[in-house]
Amino acid sequence: MIPARNEEDTLPALLHDLMFSAPAPAGVLVVDDGSSDATKTVALAAGAKVVATAPPAGWTGKANACWQGALASDPRADVLVFLDADTRPGRTFVSALAAAAQDTDGLVSVQPWHAVERPYEHLSAFCNLVAVMASGTGQRPVAFGPAMAVTRPAYDRIGGHAAVRDAVAEDVALGGRAAACGVPVLALGGGDIRYRMYPAGFSTLVEGWSKNLALGAASVPPARLAATVLWIGACIQAGALPFVTAFSLTALVAYAAVAVQLAVLWRRVGRFGPVTAALFPVPVVAFVALFIRSVWLTKIRRKVRWRGRTVEAA
Repeated sequence: MIPARNEEDTLPALLHDLMFSAPAPAGVLVVDDGSSDATKTVALAAGAKVVATAPPAGWTGKANACWQGALASDPRADVLVFLDADTRPGRTFVSALAAAAQDTDGLVSVQPWHAVERPYEHLSAFCNLVAVMASGTGQRPVAFGPAMAVTRPAYDRIGGHAAVRDAVAEDVALGGRAAACGVPVLALGGGDIRYRMYPAGFSTLVEGWSKNLALGAASVPPARLAATVLWIGACIQAGALPFVTAFSLTALVAYAAVAVQLAVLWRRVGRFGPVTAALFPVPVVAFVALFIRSVWLTKIRRKVRWRGRTVEAA
């Protein structure tokens, strides 16, 4: 199922991919979350079933859309697969994700590979990488909302998205809820799926990461969080060294070593090339600024703006 709000531009590509999935999904359900564009028309034209909804009081839009989609899905389906409208799964991705959920009788998710196109999108480089680095199983496992599968019995034990109805980062909350209910939570890497985050412009990138960063950090176990913070600090130090030591050889070597490391790591999470790696102080500063803004909005002001709605950060 696909929760969608004003996704007329992204939906056709995803629905085309699903049409040629092998094997084909048992059904494709688009949940129109109060769209003001042609989302519903596009979905119907592609042969998808459409459910129209809007979040009631106390619900966030995506949590409600996912919940309504689960309620409207075929009760005979053993596995529920949730895909964001901007994802582009490979031919066998959906069946592989569903099989992984069945094997664990739990919640399985994948962080898609980020297909960036415009210069401002490279500012997501550290955000994407940190999200993957901080994820894991065990204590407080992380779930990635863009591509998620869960067996129906596990979804029922969790209480579904109704259990996280007021969560701004509903995927993070759902992963935590699943773990608390004894449901296995697994985040996979290297999945054959990609997406392009925030193609609508710089402001959507700022809104999106401001909504998610601080809430995601709160779900990470302290030891893993501390290791991630230390690594980011080392990157910041290496990026600043050449400018505070008059470009000494030691500083340049440290800078180059971090740039090479990042070039290797970024290839695994998105289309972040050698230029982004060479200019890594820019995305790391962007990450720090976005994280501070995220803390302010979600932890202090407790309100965020996303897709035309103001959401209370519970």
